[in-house]
Amino acid sequence: MEKQQKIWRYLIMDLEMTGLNPFQHGVIEVGMMVMDDKFEIIGEFFMDLCPPPNIIIDQEALKYNGFTLERIAHGKSYEEFTEFFVQFLAAYFPNDEKPIIVGQYVTADLSFLASIFHHARRNSVYLKLGNDIIDTKSIANVRNAVARYHDQEIPHKSTSLSKPGGLAEYLGVSEYKAHTARGDILATREVLIRFLKLEGGCITQN
Repeated sequence: MEKQQKIWRYLIMDLEMTGLNPFQHGVIEVGMMVMDDKFEIIGEFFMDLCPPPNIIIDQEALKYNGFTLERIAHGKSYEEFTEFFVQFLAAYFPNDEKPIIVGQYVTADLSFLASIFHHARRNSVYLKLGNDIIDTKSIANVRNAVARYHDQEIPHKSTSLSKPGGLAEYLGVSEYKAHTARGDILATREVLIRFLKLEGGCITQN
């Protein structure tokens, strides 16, 4: 019997939060897109969340991502989100297949995802994600480290996605709205593709 070829799919994500500490702050928007092995988008998942009452809301964070208290109040609970997310994951990663997770500083997003599942008492959901990740911020840091090692000028003065001088500006990615889950996901996807082109990959997108 011929062995079925493994299907490689990527799960690119971005979360908007009420602050930067996963032990104190909460998630107010989750955005995810599934990409095939050619980086074409084949599925997406976007949802506003309303964190539990004990979560701290930093007003500076809301200025950054443009959320209002009214919008947050209309979001889904962590428990509701978890149910929808499990169904979404099963639709694109069946039979215990695990995604390759992509993001800009994605380890922070994963920490906040873990806090959602913890609050929802569904810690086992986190295990479905696996531990294979591609982080565009880390790629930039590696490129800087290689330059330092060879006593060259570092290519990335900022490894932020959207700040002035950051990765989007450096790589000419400008058509996406920053600090929104959808905009940051699409920008991160484009940044990853352009990084792969720089490294001599065989990516064919324009």
